[in-house]
Amino acid sequence: MSILLKTSFCFLALLAPLCAQRQRMPAPAEKNPFDTPQDVEQGAGLFQTHCSYCHGSHGEGGRGADLTAGQYRYGGSDAELYATIRNGIPGSEMPPVRATDDEIWRIVAFVKKIGSSGLMEKAPGDPAAGKLVYDKSGCSACHSINKQGGNLGPDLTDIGRRRGLKYLEESLVKPEADVPINYRAIQVVLKSGQTVTGIRLNEDDISIQLRDTSDNLRSFLKENVKEIRHDNPSLMPPYGGILSKKDLEDLVAYLNSLRGGQ
Repeated sequence: MSILLKTSFCFLALLAPLCAQRQRMPAPAEKNPFDTPQDVEQGAGLFQTHCSYCHGSHGEGGRGADLTAGQYRYGGSDAELYATIRNGIPGSEMPPVRATDDEIWRIVAFVKKIGSSGLMEKAPGDPAAGKLVYDKSGCSACHSINKQGGNLGPDLTDIGRRRGLKYLEESLVKPEADVPINYRAIQVVLKSGQTVTGIRLNEDDISIQLRDTSDNLRSFLKENVKEIRHDNPSLMPPYGGILSKKDLEDLVAYLNSLRGGQ
């Protein structure tokens, strides 16, 4: 074996453990040095560039995890989030983020913010009165709280921790503004003339499965389907034109009070 070839083998043998060590490198600090409101704002822009394709534009999830839940499989401290974003997750679709250390820290600041957006806000309305509005408006037909309710809309058990007041009000007044990908409505038009509306669960070349507006699981062979439409992405009606200003304010206050177990 030539000296050059032996040298190459030795270099590769030394490089492999160094690369593995680099993949496991911890964050350079335990506490985020870039966590001001300005850093969070910059982190939001960086998140759109590096993370939104998989995690959704608001961190609501898609191909990647829902980051608004504030729960992280590999740890939620500043240093742990930094390491996850910087290094990626081996064996998963999440790659390392190619950005500077400062930019990674700003993404961490944004991720921490969207996982606890409502904790520092206090709604001006009456949560108890808002609970009555929630019940009389039939919200539980589509949404669940503490595993009680429907499955057509997102779970609201800890929505007050995860979402700020502005987002909660917009979701009620203009629900189509931000519909999580797992809850976007479709209309399946059958060749028989029947139209079935619901949220898509699964689809392949042969069939499509959905949960209809009565919370029933439905499956259709595509040979019997005339058209699949996505023109009305939200099943939820706009409550801005249904509820009074006070009822809307109280309902937002009730939703803000839902903090889950944390």
